[in-house]
Amino acid sequence: MKSRLLNNLDTAIAAAAQPVQADCLRAERAGLLARQGQIAEARAALATLQAQYARQPNVSVSAWLALGEGFVSYYTDLNRNARDKISRAYALGAPARDTRLRALAVAWLAHIDYVDHDFEAMARHISECFELAGPEHHAAQARACLVVAQGYHFGGRFESAQPWYAKSRQHANAEGDETTLSAVMHNMAGLLAAESRQTVLRGVEDDTFVRRAMLGVESTGNFDALVGTGSLDALVPLLRAQVSSLQGRYAEAVALYESHFSDGLLQGLDRMRAFLGADLAWCRLQAGQTEQAFKDALAAEVAVSHDRDVDDRAAAHSRLAQVFGQLGQVDAAARHKAQADVDWHTHERDQALTVALLNNALAKLRA
Repeated sequence: MKSRLLNNLDTAIAAAAQPVQADCLRAERAGLLARQGQIAEARAALATLQAQYARQPNVSVSAWLALGEGFVSYYTDLNRNARDKISRAYALGAPARDTRLRALAVAWLAHIDYVDHDFEAMARHISECFELAGPEHHAAQARACLVVAQGYHFGGRFESAQPWYAKSRQHANAEGDETTLSAVMHNMAGLLAAESRQTVLRGVEDDTFVRRAMLGVESTGNFDALVGTGSLDALVPLLRAQVSSLQGRYAEAVALYESHFSDGLLQGLDRMRAFLGADLAWCRLQAGQTEQAFKDALAAEVAVSHDRDVDDRAAAHSRLAQVFGQLGQVDAAARHKAQADVDWHTHERDQALTVALLNNALAKLRA
């Protein structure tokens, strides 16, 4: 199904009064294709424009090309090169006098800050985006509102996140941007899964979180199927595997992990390889696959120091403590349990910091 935003861009390209204006819109269109998962088509469109302007660059076109290249990097495998390319787009937006592009680029920088857990930079970039973007700049507003929602949700304040998720959806709907609507659902589902994981592994007896997480995962998968989202297609099945594990549906979780684990690593989830491997080991152990569970646990143990985010490391250590405990390896279980406690406490400090930074940034904007 062709998105309304894509139709609008095609109409604007046809109506453009100047060739440079049309080419900026073509670069923007390529960025949308990348966000939709049409990576090859996006790359081809960007390459055509790059060749066209190779001899006589135009700063406005170069800025939109850099943003499109950033989206290609991000939606291929959550590539960290995306930050450099989007930062270049933001910088080029100044000599191009393109406030619209700068607002959109800085919103995406805030998003990448969130992914990288650089919460102070995230708060600064959110503030700058809201200062640059007018209320009708739906693309920038939708992304910035989503980052605020994610920050509050990450911080354990789902009630504070919900109005920002709603604002993000409203702006995306206004522009006909189904890809951003999908992103809202993906990110909410991912955070619901992480919230459920934290409560279960910290010993909280409440299945409300897990049921809400599975509803979010199923809704996201259904929406992607409806609108034809093709980017990062291993993420939803791996979220489903994680929540199935929390629900005790171990055979289902193992099947999902086996089908999508490798693709997930290629699509950017290598940053949480240890947790995914530890959770797979736990599920195999509950399903009676003891020998393979032990192998997976050993591999996860090697990988755990490379998991980038402290909450993923905490969850990996928690699962490994359970696996080694059930296998009778008391010392290994105790070691992982102790490290999990340290990492969970660090994560809880990060949660409080994120909420405080957001509260402060938003209060200054209202002042």
